[in-house]
Amino acid sequence: MAELANYSEAVRAIKSAILRSQYEAAKSVNARQLALYYSIGGYISQNSRAGQWGTGAIDAISAQLQKELPGLRGFSATNLKNMRLFFEAWAPAVLPLTPNGNSSVATDELGSDGAGEIRHLQLPNLDESLSKAFITIGFTHHITILSGTTTRDELLFYIRECARNHYSVAALKRARGR
Repeated sequence: MAELANYSEAVRAIKSAILRSQYEAAKSVNARQLALYYSIGGYISQNSRAGQWGTGAIDAISAQLQKELPGLRGFSATNLKNMRLFFEAWAPAVLPLTPNGNSSVATDELGSDGAGEIRHLQLPNLDESLSKAFITIGFTHHITILSGTTTRDELLFYIRECARNHYSVAALKRARGR
């Protein structure tokens, strides 16, 4: 019997290590995905708001992405517009523009195959606790929060609450009374 108890402790320890590792990996992937969406949103914002693209451009880009990358998910026209919304919600406070209209934030190129137009932008520079909450919640959570938030304080409150309580999107909507 004592042997079985020892195995139970081993299983608990291993299970705990696995779950911690999976959580950290998911958090890292989520942070990279948010940074990608933020960067794409900045690119779309720059081109669509400056009048370089006409109406229907985002729909055409989404359709072409679907054609060239079959099975690609998350890049519908609606989601591309949400990426622009995500970028624009955070950009004013974080990304002051230089006189030539370029962002003054540090960037890295995404590839050297001519895709250098899209720069990998750093996510908003937030205090440590808020930064952890920001990258813990998914893109859909961020868009759900942005869709009904009227003030910066409310936005930050729901990001913290969502991360602290591990809300699903449905639970987040219920918490917001929507």
